[in-house]
Amino acid sequence: MTLRTMALFGSILIFSGAALAGEGNKKGDRALNFFLKTYNPVKSGHKRVFLDKLVGKKVKEPKKLLLLSFFNIDCKPCRKELPFLEKLHKRYKDAGLQVLVINCDSKKDKIDQVIEYVVDEQGFSFPVLKDRFQALQRRYGVGSFPTMYIIDSQGLIVDVRVGYNEETKPFPLADLQKRLGVKQEPLTAKGET
Repeated sequence: MTLRTMALFGSILIFSGAALAGEGNKKGDRALNFFLKTYNPVKSGHKRVFLDKLVGKKVKEPKKLLLLSFFNIDCKPCRKELPFLEKLHKRYKDAGLQVLVINCDSKKDKIDQVIEYVVDEQGFSFPVLKDRFQALQRRYGVGSFPTMYIIDSQGLIVDVRVGYNEETKPFPLADLQKRLGVKQEPLTAKGET
């Protein structure tokens, strides 16, 4: 092996290791690209989702804002956040908002619970993505649930939120509305203003 080949191989390892260690997951970074299959293709209208088809410089009509939230089925704050994200999705999807939720459960019984919750019980209309082997969770460096990334139309992370508690850490609804260019008003329990 030549010195040049070894240097190239070393660079590849460093780049790969940085991606696996969660580089590219903080405010100001470019969101790491991915594609994943969905649990709810009928309701969401998507069999798989490609991030680079929703945001970024190459997209002709990118979403104005993308909410990317990681969860697992046993996470109680996640179960509170997900219905809220559904309200946001229904209210602002026509204004350019895309909500993507990534499930990181790996065991069959947990996946069965996810399907029951997502499809049968809640009927979420945003895509719920499968990250069964936690590859994307590792790439984004997600250590607790829920973790949400707010991504702009160019694919840059504009905010990272860990946890969900509307009383102590309210969702930045006014900022979301400003970025979407819609009237700033509260979101009621029914998802209407």
